[in-house]
Amino acid sequence: MITTAARRVWVWHRTPESLWSRRITLAATIVFLLVVSRWRPWDLFDRGGFSTDFYDAQAHAFLRGRLDVPAHIPGPEGFLIDGKTYLYYGPTLAVLRLPFALFGHWADGRLSAVSMVAAFFVACTTTFHLARRVASLLGGGSPRRYAVLVAAVACSPALSLAGWNSVYDETELWAFALFLLTATAALRMWAAPGCHTVLVAVALATATVLTRSSVGIGALAAVGFTGVLLWRRHRRVAVAAGAGAVGGLLLNVAVNLAKFGTLLDLPADRQLLSLQNPARAAWFAGNDGSFFSLRFLPTTVVHYLRPDTVRFERLLPFVRFGPLATEHGSYPLEGNTPASSLPTSATLLFLLAILGVWVIVRRRSWPLAAVLAGALAGAAPTFLIGFVANRYLTDMLPALVVPAAAAVATVALPAGAAGRGVRWLVTVLVVWGTWVNVALAVWTQNLKQPGFTEMRYRVDDAIFGGPPPSVIDLLPASSAPRDGIVAIDGECAGLYIAEQTRWVPLELAEGERRLRGTIESTDTPVIVSAPEGDVHITFADGAATASYTPVDGEPAIGVAVSLGDLPALVDITSDPISGGLRVQVAGRQSLFAFAAPSLAQATITDNLRPTIAADGNTPLCDFLQSRRGGGSSLGARGST
Repeated sequence: MITTAARRVWVWHRTPESLWSRRITLAATIVFLLVVSRWRPWDLFDRGGFSTDFYDAQAHAFLRGRLDVPAHIPGPEGFLIDGKTYLYYGPTLAVLRLPFALFGHWADGRLSAVSMVAAFFVACTTTFHLARRVASLLGGGSPRRYAVLVAAVACSPALSLAGWNSVYDETELWAFALFLLTATAALRMWAAPGCHTVLVAVALATATVLTRSSVGIGALAAVGFTGVLLWRRHRRVAVAAGAGAVGGLLLNVAVNLAKFGTLLDLPADRQLLSLQNPARAAWFAGNDGSFFSLRFLPTTVVHYLRPDTVRFERLLPFVRFGPLATEHGSYPLEGNTPASSLPTSATLLFLLAILGVWVIVRRRSWPLAAVLAGALAGAAPTFLIGFVANRYLTDMLPALVVPAAAAVATVALPAGAAGRGVRWLVTVLVVWGTWVNVALAVWTQNLKQPGFTEMRYRVDDAIFGGPPPSVIDLLPASSAPRDGIVAIDGECAGLYIAEQTRWVPLELAEGERRLRGTIESTDTPVIVSAPEGDVHITFADGAATASYTPVDGEPAIGVAVSLGDLPALVDITSDPISGGLRVQVAGRQSLFAFAAPSLAQATITDNLRPTIAADGNTPLCDFLQSRRGGGSSLGARGST
């Protein structure tokens, strides 16, 4: 099934008029693949991190005739209903995983990055066909004009989703691609009404709503609205389109009812994040138990449409996120994460869309108006959600692509120098969009990676020299400034980077906040005894289990991990800044606890042989300190 579908997409991709669009699509897809694989395409099929196995778990559940999944898979993202744990993602992408799930769990967590690359390729390919369909409706168009629209989509925020291999970005990308497929099918249904065209449009809209409900409801609306326009011409197709749209919505409602007992909304109070976090639970209680409210509209509209949501800096990749959204609503956001905006990271597409709306109104193109209305309906819930995130921009892209297709079909370039100027402007905006979205993807992907920070400052030293930018002395009592600021604690006891008002450790000095060693024997437990409490590592049946017993308080017991052959490496980090104690044995985490015993004052049993570097093993921190010359980069403080 998957092979046949891939073959059809490839044939659909290679049409006589699509040469320029194909080249742009392939080039952009290669860029997307390189970014999502961290510039190591041979690692594309490696097992991903948290959430990359959500759809695999759902596929395994379907094979067992169930909707619930094991509780440890979604963790805090799961919804606890009557003792069972459910995922809130639609079943479409899980169904596509079924051929792999039939052969066991070997593919779990390995398919999400590949799926994202495929979704990006499908979105770009479909953009060409949508542009051609709109051109046949309005008249005009040309292969190079279609290629402009494909380039505008390829360098839009869809490209930035390569920065996070996750169920969240995979879902966003496929919802976008499926909406574009639905829009193309709806316009084909308008041009050639019949059983086949209406079935294809309804099937694609239903697949969209069962991928991401908000965008999918817009896809169903686009099919339904187009059907209404066919009432006088082809009443049977009109009825079928309307019935199919309603049927798709009812199917989505049925899935939601089976999982959560609600029609469309999610029981926010039953999500483990809410059950475990009193502040989050209180937020939902104050918002009528919903993720959505009109009260968020002033905040989200202003932020997603403002033109200044990125900032330049002299560190690679030279562009970063700007300040967080300023709250204008009467109720605070629950989540306010770094996000760009449509004018900033979808500049070319945004400008084309403005022209396209004028074309649709002037031409009174009701079919395009119907599809655009559906796209706006699909984007509306994103403006009402109490969260700001960069990936949500993808929900809004269909509302830009549809009118932009009208613009490239009908708006001709002026002659002479003005036409050359427009071509140069388009080229510049494509380069800008690519740069911004790749930069934001790389920023999202690598912000907390020590190697990324070291590379940036090494390059900066080679080009500019002098004191490093955005490096400050850590003030433990103060909250972290804007994301990306690097802070040094004391004489390199720790090196940290700011992320969402938190300090995340990049380096911790060995012998002070980090202890590494090798287990020489399992005859007796390993005990690391600090003034605040003791870390124990016990052994049984070839496995090791870490625990922490504070002087005052309840012990924290970790999970058993396979020990393997001796000697086995132990890595203990205890960080008073982030407030976390982690114990890894043989490369696997056994314990995390909200504690920070002093390792510098700890005693260690003889069966753990410590390996402590004389200089604390903080080469990046030492390098930054040497560049600062013992000073402080005051210009970084409070910067936005």
